[in-house]
Amino acid sequence: MRRKGHNTDGFTLVELMVSLAIGTLLLGSAVMMYRQAVNATWVTSQKAEMQQDFRAAANLLQRDISLAGSGGLGQQGLAANSTGLPTGAGSIIPVYPCSATTCNYIKGAPVAFPTVAGAPYLYSIIPGYNLGITVNATEGPTDIITVAYADTSLALNCYNITVQSATQVLFQAPSSPLPTCVLPTGVSTIPLLNAAGIGLQAGDMILFGQTAAGIVSNITTATPTTGNSSAFTVTFNSGDPGHINQPTVASGTMKQLPLGLSATLSAVRVMMITYYLDISPVDGVTPRLMRIQSGKAPVPVAENVTYLKFSYDVDNGGTINTNQASLPAGTTPNMITKVNILHMSIRSQLQGGGYQGLDLQTSIGARNLTMGQEYPISGSSY
Repeated sequence: MRRKGHNTDGFTLVELMVSLAIGTLLLGSAVMMYRQAVNATWVTSQKAEMQQDFRAAANLLQRDISLAGSGGLGQQGLAANSTGLPTGAGSIIPVYPCSATTCNYIKGAPVAFPTVAGAPYLYSIIPGYNLGITVNATEGPTDIITVAYADTSLALNCYNITVQSATQVLFQAPSSPLPTCVLPTGVSTIPLLNAAGIGLQAGDMILFGQTAAGIVSNITTATPTTGNSSAFTVTFNSGDPGHINQPTVASGTMKQLPLGLSATLSAVRVMMITYYLDISPVDGVTPRLMRIQSGKAPVPVAENVTYLKFSYDVDNGGTINTNQASLPAGTTPNMITKVNILHMSIRSQLQGGGYQGLDLQTSIGARNLTMGQEYPISGSSY
């Protein structure tokens, strides 16, 4: 009897080549899909990080601009709304933005305050058209912007003020609140001027009425007089980097303040904040949105902000000039009613075949300034 043998033949060469081709095709497709998934994840993470940075920067910028002139500061400028800075014989032009040591933050140099008829003035909104750095040559120079508003958390209006000299002022908290004393919500006692967190610091700006501004150099406790619960001596030495303290100059300085205890002189701490772009010193390439507040050192708000441009709506005697990149002839910053962010552009941290990008365009109403222009209070200095 004959038994059938088993077929021991293997795959043919053709079968192997076909199988290898199909396997390679499937593997290539799988690798391509994996790579696309990784790229999509990377792009999504880059967009998410960029949007988060963009949102935080935009919120902070909009908050500060909307507060311009608040806290009773009003819009400084000309006539009854004026706060002059040091001017006249022997004066040095005051500059900004300043920390406690320098003002050289805008392209390595300080910026002079805007002037009218040669005299510098402090305004609640100070435009800075084309004063910033150039990140992209095709777009041109960026803008800076400075806003000022009163910081009422310290309640300087609750203190009796005694001007001892052009460089020294005594603040004394009375045992009972003054009629003009307005404490922050939820605060029942007058905050001490050396209180942690909210107290005066070197570099802080104090505005005395509508007469003069001073930059704090030092604050020390003093012996209170009868009927006062606490007292502090605040010193305003000459030599501050912004040239605000010029005690030998007679016009636009603290030398104009009446010596002795004054029943009418008021004081408020001014928050003066400037936004601008610079290049990160870490790599010498990455552009950053920076914020400098009064006498503090500047801090980065967001990296990879590549463009910053503003325009302004100006109320010129009832005629609204809109979208003015630089203010129209014959107008001053105290006529600004609205700030328009024409462009605030941000790009992703890494390029990866091309930067992801966002661009913000919005308008921010300067509520306190507009209200003061539309409904002026007769006899008010604001």
